[in-house]
Amino acid sequence: MKKLEMITDEALVAACRKNDREAWGELYNRYYNKVFHKCLSFVHNHDEAFDLAEEALLKAFSHLNGFRGDASFSTWLFTITHRHCLEALRKNNKRLSESHDLEEEVRSLADPTNEASFSEGDPKALMLTLIDVLPGNEKQLLLLKYSQGESIEALQEKFNLSQSAIKMRLKRTKEKLNHLYMIATALGLAEALSQLG
Repeated sequence: MKKLEMITDEALVAACRKNDREAWGELYNRYYNKVFHKCLSFVHNHDEAFDLAEEALLKAFSHLNGFRGDASFSTWLFTITHRHCLEALRKNNKRLSESHDLEEEVRSLADPTNEASFSEGDPKALMLTLIDVLPGNEKQLLLLKYSQGESIEALQEKFNLSQSAIKMRLKRTKEKLNHLYMIATALGLAEALSQLG
């Protein structure tokens, strides 16, 4: 086997499927820090981030057969990490989550076990995935306004903000989402997700 650093992620995954321990180690070393920092961006606590990173990597490595190569390994891994962190936050009641039909669709599209979620050429799937990774208040504001059709007045009351503040937040959130979408279409979903870290 040639130098491990020179081998592609996909070749390492293939080797891992044949129980190549060196390949496992190289994949782990290659991505641990990125996964850890992604987890840290969710929980802002090093110990919790360490636990989440270990769990996310274990989950990904134990489901390597689910990696079909439709997108890059890093996109697949970061999506698993993202969903694992969200689930942990939900369980710990650290994230307010309202049930919306659109959110269910987003979860379905972003499910790492769902091959369609990695079709970065699908604009709707990509946009829904990006909406799902927005910070809680920004995502909630967008969903309430554009999915549930809430009026500016209703949003003022809900967020206890002035009309101009609501309009400004909506404008900034839409601009941020458009920026992330442009990055995702040009450089890939993983790069767009890294902008949020």
